[in-house]
Amino acid sequence: MDHGSVEHLPLVESNIEDLEDAPYGRSRPRTHYKYITAKEKLLLVIIVLQTIALVTALFIPKNQEAVRFQCRSNEPLIYSPADSVIEYEVKSFTPGREQKTIYQGLSDEADHAWGELYNHTFMKIPRNEAVLLPNKTYPIKDDPGYYLGGLDVFHQLHCLNNVRRALHRDHYGNDTDLDEEHVSHCIDTIRQSLMCSADTSVNVWQWSTELSAVVGYSTQAHSCRNFEKLRDWARSRRLHKWIDIRFFVENDLPDPPIIS
Repeated sequence: MDHGSVEHLPLVESNIEDLEDAPYGRSRPRTHYKYITAKEKLLLVIIVLQTIALVTALFIPKNQEAVRFQCRSNEPLIYSPADSVIEYEVKSFTPGREQKTIYQGLSDEADHAWGELYNHTFMKIPRNEAVLLPNKTYPIKDDPGYYLGGLDVFHQLHCLNNVRRALHRDHYGNDTDLDEEHVSHCIDTIRQSLMCSADTSVNVWQWSTELSAVVGYSTQAHSCRNFEKLRDWARSRRLHKWIDIRFFVENDLPDPPIIS
């Protein structure tokens, strides 16, 4: 194309009103300039924001609490003074068949190992932490400003040990912790705990050359809380003297969100 044939339009000198009032169908093309004023820009921003708000409102589920909990699913929903010491680690479970742990079988060593999991873990909680708990707890008479507490993991381990011992009543005798009602309570407590924690580690299957078949493996990786650190923390706050459970102490804690 010949560059000399390109038409160079002159700069438009007429004002905006003249250009907008010009009739349609002129034989010569006209160049129109439209400048957006600050007021028009502000109006455009307001329209966009209102549109976003309307669309968002249409898609918000009715259950606002479920949405809030879902968005904060990685955060604890209730307070625990132990939150500050939680650490995570990757662990593989011991299958417990060919390779057994100290917690299996009947022996004094096994009984001691089980006891070490949860013994000496009743603890005293200072008032500034007790007021943040979702449930009230009892004041310690001989230690003003402190309240009785214990992490539930230790109660669950105590219950699991009772179930273990109940399998061998002939060995452990007529222990009151092993009566049918107590063991039934323990089994259901463990059920609820397992469903509450809901371990999402994925079970895997692999080919076994020894069996010439696909078999399930129980050594998959798990994301675990550091149990030893939690136990050490609880023991650092342990009660050195058990309280008299028959002595009434007026509870001065305010009513928390959950009271049961």
